[in-house]
Amino acid sequence: MGKRRSSSKDGKVVGSPAGRRRSEPYLAWLEAEVREGRADLRERINELECLFSVDRELRRTDHESRTSVQRIVELLPSGFRFPARTAVRVRWGEEEFSGEGFESTRNRLSKRIAAGDQVRGEIEVCRNATEEGSAASFGPEEESLLAGVADRLGEALGRREAEGELRESEAFLQSLVRSAPIPLFTIDSRGRVLSWNPAAERTFGWAPDAVVGGPPPIWPEARREELALMLRRALDGESISGLRLACLRHDGSSIDVSLAVAPVQGRADRVNAILFAVQDFSDPSGAWSRNRFQARLLDSVGQAIIATDLDGKVAYWNRAAQELYGWDSTEALGKNIMDLTPALEPAAEAEEVMEILRKGGSWSGEFETRHRDGSPVHVLVTNAPFSDEQGKLAGIIGASSDISILKNLEAQLGQAQKMEALGRLAGSIAHDFNNILTVIQGHTEILLDDLPLDSGFQDDIREIIDATERATQLTRPLLALSRRQVLDLRIQDLRESTRRMESILRRLVPSRIELSFDLEGDPEWIKADVSQLDQVILNLVVNAVDAIPGTGAIGVTVDRREISREQAESGPWEAAPGTYARLSVTDSGMGMAPDVEERIFEPFFTTKPPNEGTGLGLSTAFGIVRQGRGYILVDTAPGRGSTFEVIWPLAKPPREASEPVADFGSDRDSRPPETPHNKLVLIVDDAPAILRITTRVLEQAGYRSLTAANGEEALRMAEAHHPELALVISDVVMPVMGGAVLLERLHSSFPDLPIVLMSGHTDREVGEDLRAFASGFLAKPFGPRDLIRVVEEATSG
Repeated sequence: MGKRRSSSKDGKVVGSPAGRRRSEPYLAWLEAEVREGRADLRERINELECLFSVDRELRRTDHESRTSVQRIVELLPSGFRFPARTAVRVRWGEEEFSGEGFESTRNRLSKRIAAGDQVRGEIEVCRNATEEGSAASFGPEEESLLAGVADRLGEALGRREAEGELRESEAFLQSLVRSAPIPLFTIDSRGRVLSWNPAAERTFGWAPDAVVGGPPPIWPEARREELALMLRRALDGESISGLRLACLRHDGSSIDVSLAVAPVQGRADRVNAILFAVQDFSDPSGAWSRNRFQARLLDSVGQAIIATDLDGKVAYWNRAAQELYGWDSTEALGKNIMDLTPALEPAAEAEEVMEILRKGGSWSGEFETRHRDGSPVHVLVTNAPFSDEQGKLAGIIGASSDISILKNLEAQLGQAQKMEALGRLAGSIAHDFNNILTVIQGHTEILLDDLPLDSGFQDDIREIIDATERATQLTRPLLALSRRQVLDLRIQDLRESTRRMESILRRLVPSRIELSFDLEGDPEWIKADVSQLDQVILNLVVNAVDAIPGTGAIGVTVDRREISREQAESGPWEAAPGTYARLSVTDSGMGMAPDVEERIFEPFFTTKPPNEGTGLGLSTAFGIVRQGRGYILVDTAPGRGSTFEVIWPLAKPPREASEPVADFGSDRDSRPPETPHNKLVLIVDDAPAILRITTRVLEQAGYRSLTAANGEEALRMAEAHHPELALVISDVVMPVMGGAVLLERLHSSFPDLPIVLMSGHTDREVGEDLRAFASGFLAKPFGPRDLIRVVEEATSG
């Protein structure tokens, strides 16, 4: 038969040579598509085989994980095009695995390996250029393959870490159960024993191999129904304690115990076991009693005792820990210690400490943490590791002590020492400055007396004298700060003294601020310098005005304040326990931040702009109060204003006291000096300028004078001229021998010899008993009239 021929619509024969020529391009295209499809199919098959191989490798056991990852690195290129020119590198946890010939190139593809929300590594694929030099880019199918492998690696890493943590947790719990001093055992839902610790074996006599897998042999027959009911309650999630019964021992004897039962939850919060804790009541002197005694000891100590596993999860938490940190034991157990006692230091430092302990080292130190209520707590901690029965490191035990009171006292001591140092500096400056002012004032007053009344220099000299007096006012805050002012201590009613200042303060406080006084009540008698008390009240109110930028209120109150023994010991008051008179000045101003509050009593510290404040107001008040044996404290916070409290020891009422009483209506005696009658006066001062001006004033007034530069020289001159010596005028602070020692030696040798002290401040070496020996006191700076008046008064008797 001949070949059948078909025809096309145009009548031409397909099988003819012309038809074959037309079909050849179509066939070539079709063959190319088939070849490309087969290639794509092979690539998809290679990808699937690659993923199957990766899954198979990841199913290996943990100890084969390194081998698994290395095999994945070697087989993964088979799932990509051009496998011969493709290499893989995997960073898995902290390790790195690279395939043969891996070299990072510009033609690369990478994916992160994540376990949960944390990135744990990276998988990177690089492809080298072809022989012709072209770099074949990665296609979307290859990106999808790499993403799938990265996801599988992340899931495997997360699963293995979780399983490892679970095994470590189970091992820790098993170690706790084994080392527990009390009998512990667990049973499943059908009543079969799952675990039996060594304490249970010691108490009941059965070894674990004899009881695990069967019902507990300790149950008495008469109580089995009751125990079955208890088992059902525990399976329903209920915890039971205090069940007393007589259990059986292996030797047939009985033992009185108390049972505590708790459900053990597994996955999906399902109860899959029941834990029994046994308390032995039959042997008061046995191991259980000893352990209970030890537990009571740990609960009785004043230190917080906390035990954790190596990951920081709390395993023991005593009563003192509950008091120190605010969490009770049921809340703390199982939680991370870092969450319960968050350190205020950087987390990296706390982690460094934990790492030292995990490696078996001990650590002691101080750190600041927070109580459950958020308040800061300073603690002193000593941590040490402990081991299980096999000697393997099992956890960390620590003892913590609250040192907040100690840190507070240290801060108060540091502040007091700083103020003491500043006070000494201020006192020294004021002393030297007053010496200079004494010389200036003395010479100018002498010059003024020598000038004719119509001299054109009269006004100039008076200006110098006025400037000297103004300069004297500047030194007074420095003397108050150094607590070395000359005080005229008198008994006065704090309420009345404050009431006397009311009119002055109302003129001082602007109308935009409401000023109120609460001064009703019985007299509050204190012993204080009248002018200095006025200065304290004035400075505190002025400070309150400055703290209120707009409208506001200031309250001044006088009442009593009780200081308990606890407040005296732990602060904030440094005063001894007792009852005190209190002055309070409260403002509704801006308040102060802690860093400002720490420095408010420092001299020259101010928050005002330049040239708007000296910074001496509060420091002056502080110095005056402390010199007067009082105490000052501030309670402030940003946004809620400030309250300054000043307390003084209560004094006896005037009718019961022998001290002078304040008289606000009297003036100083202004009697003119009497005639000197050529009396001999010994002047002692280490400043030559003071000796010269004092000598000149006395000699012009008709006195004879001797001078000495220190106490030793003065003693020799006093012994040589005693029969005719009428008076000694001595500075307080001098080298070699000061005025205090000189006063004592002169009083001992010449009890009838009048002695006048002079100084820019009253040195603390001169106690009240020695001051009683002095016949007078000259406060520098002083003028010729003051000098003559004091000398005349001292020699008039």
